[in-house]
Amino acid sequence: MNLLRFTTIAVAMAAGINFMSAGENFDSLVDKMMTLNPSLRSDYYATDAEKAALRGAALLPDPQIEGGHQWGNKEAGNKLDVTISQSMDWPGVYSARRREARLQGEALDLTKQAQRKDALDDARLMLVNAVYLKKCRAVMERRIAGIDSLLRLTTSAERQREYTLLDVEKLRIERLDIICQEGDMIALSEECIGKIAAFTGSNEEAQKIFAAATDYPASTLQPLDTYKWNLSTGNPEVKRSQLLEQAANARGDAARRSRLPQLSAGYHYSLENGDQFHGFVAGMSIPIFSSKGKAEAARLESMAAQARVEAETAKSEATLAALHGSALQLMKQYESYRDVLDGSATPRLLLKALAGGQINLMEYLIDSAAHTDAVLRMLEIECRYRTDLARLARYEN
Repeated sequence: MNLLRFTTIAVAMAAGINFMSAGENFDSLVDKMMTLNPSLRSDYYATDAEKAALRGAALLPDPQIEGGHQWGNKEAGNKLDVTISQSMDWPGVYSARRREARLQGEALDLTKQAQRKDALDDARLMLVNAVYLKKCRAVMERRIAGIDSLLRLTTSAERQREYTLLDVEKLRIERLDIICQEGDMIALSEECIGKIAAFTGSNEEAQKIFAAATDYPASTLQPLDTYKWNLSTGNPEVKRSQLLEQAANARGDAARRSRLPQLSAGYHYSLENGDQFHGFVAGMSIPIFSSKGKAEAARLESMAAQARVEAETAKSEATLAALHGSALQLMKQYESYRDVLDGSATPRLLLKALAGGQINLMEYLIDSAAHTDAVLRMLEIECRYRTDLARLARYEN
């Protein structure tokens, strides 16, 4: 039996580069996870409830109905009083409050967009990790299969005399090392499935999603200016901060207008000794004490909101620049590894050298293990690159 018969196994064992299987694509799995995510639905309901509460912010207060019955002393008769009244702020206050409520509602819509982007980030990162773990396990499984083939060969009757017991022991130890590494990957895979289950609310669906995650999306790194443009035009966090700043300004406008008198109007009915008295009543409340500090508080809140806009903008720009720089460096490293390892002849040449006696089994194991380690390093770099791309997808329209 010739060692060259195992060339195909050895190449597959060491490469593991073009790992693909049939299944759903990356983006469809992300969409599926988003549909199943109960936490996102909960956040949406909470945000919608907060938005619904804003509808009453600019309405008139409820009408007041007051009634009373008084008993007279001796010859004085009983007295009945009924008053229906409606109070209101100065009309300009309501327009300012309506503007504030509208801006806060738009900010809450952007909050939902930000919540969705956060969930998309989590889903993409989990799937990137799933693909990486499966690629690594494929490399290790192929290496174990190759070692098993060599073990069958070295212990076969026709080739047993060519190898010592020490050679066989080395192969077995190498196999154990790879099995331990694979065990670590299996444990990490179970952890990844657990995270997907927590995200989707279903362990059964998490198992299916993990099994279907076979490769990364076909996305590429865009120029930094493209991401910056998208950031300036479509970043919900910055837009939300801007709307909240405008809402704070509207609240300050309402506070200043609240210094004007509050009005009330109504109808009063009175019955005393058989005589009826009725007519319209009006009143005025002068906010001497209640309005103190409100306008100043609103002004300071507006300044705080403006500072949050500046901070959010600076944070987003810094995060984007750092992510893009990291992704660019990792892309270059990954491409360098891929140019060398993709379609590498090293496994075939090592096996040929072993069969021809140019190297012994120990040298073969050392060199083939080094090649496999290089492939695993390439996969790790690719995973880090894809992780950065997944985070940068937040800044794509």
